[in-house]
Amino acid sequence: MTESSQASADRRTGVIVGVLFIVATSFLFLGEAFYKSYIDAEDALTVIAANKPVVVLGLGIELICILSMPLIGAFIYPVLCRVSTGMALTYFFIRGLEGVILITVAQTNKWAMLSLSEAYVAGADRAAIEASLTLIRAQNEWGDTAGLLYNVIFVIGAVCLYSVLFRARLIPRWISVWGLLAIAVLAGTVVFALFVAELPGWALLLLVPIAVQEMVMALWFIFRGFDVSAVTPNHLK
Repeated sequence: MTESSQASADRRTGVIVGVLFIVATSFLFLGEAFYKSYIDAEDALTVIAANKPVVVLGLGIELICILSMPLIGAFIYPVLCRVSTGMALTYFFIRGLEGVILITVAQTNKWAMLSLSEAYVAGADRAAIEASLTLIRAQNEWGDTAGLLYNVIFVIGAVCLYSVLFRARLIPRWISVWGLLAIAVLAGTVVFALFVAELPGWALLLLVPIAVQEMVMALWFIFRGFDVSAVTPNHLK
């Protein structure tokens, strides 16, 4: 591949990865805005049954977010592997694992709540349905986007990404450092959550730094791309 064609390919990669980051972050919050208040309600099954179209719309939007996650790892891999093949593979694997967990646990459970809500209002065995709802919520405490297991995996992937970006100067280092600091805050929140029954409401504000950072980084990818000229043979492993 000639130097000009490689530059064009890297430019396209930057645009695609940037768009995928925007979709992965914004569609997550957008989807939750539609359904979260319903599934978290005390009388969730009754509320979900009465608002099924809205819940379905929200879950559909969130599904688009989830599907974009492994695509980020796939499209950015050719750039990251010029710096470290091992880190590039790790990031690709972690982003795929995120998608698998969210679809097989969080999404499947939320769609199951729709079925439970229909059975509930139809007069099925309410004790059994309530038990199933309790199990679903227990699983999502670990595997949903706010769950501990999911966030541990997300932190590992983010550390891989930002360390490579920082090391090779593929983007300005202040963006990479911002990402590493924001991830450190998120990791601290995850550890803190292990020792408390419930996080205080203000703890959600600790997600803001990484969410904003990802949007800034995504815009940089789209409009400026990767500084692959900073990658020298000394970086390659």
